[in-house]
Amino acid sequence: MADIAFEQQLDRLFAQAPVFRDADLFALRLDERLDRGWTARRFLIGGLGLIGGLIGGAQIVGSHLFSRFDALSAHTDRLVSSDLSQVAPFNLLPAGFAINGEVLWMSAALGAVAIGFGVARAIRDI
Repeated sequence: MADIAFEQQLDRLFAQAPVFRDADLFALRLDERLDRGWTARRFLIGGLGLIGGLIGGAQIVGSHLFSRFDALSAHTDRLVSSDLSQVAPFNLLPAGFAINGEVLWMSAALGAVAIGFGVARAIRDI
C-alpha cells in the first residue's frame, strides 16, 4: 500500500516547474524574437486581406449578382403588391402605406443585423 504523504509530496514536486538561472534572459530574448517580425506580419496580413477583398468584389461584380437581385426584387414587388391588394380592404395597413420588395429586403437586412448584434453580445458575455 502506498504512503499518502509521500504521494502528495511527489505530486507537489512534479507540479512545480524548476526555475533556471537564465529564465529572465530567455523570456527577454523570446519577446524580442516575437516582436521583431510583427510589423512585417501586420502589413502582409493587411495586404493579403485587401487583395482577397478585391478578388471577391471582382467576382461578385462579374457574376452579375446585382442584376439578379434587381430581377428578384421586381418579382417580389409583383407578388407583394398582388398579396397586399387582398389585405388592403381589411384596413390592416395605414392609408398610403406602400410596401414593396425594398421594404421586405430592408426588414430582412435589419433582422440579420439584429441577430448579428445578439450573437456578438452572447459571445462577449461568454
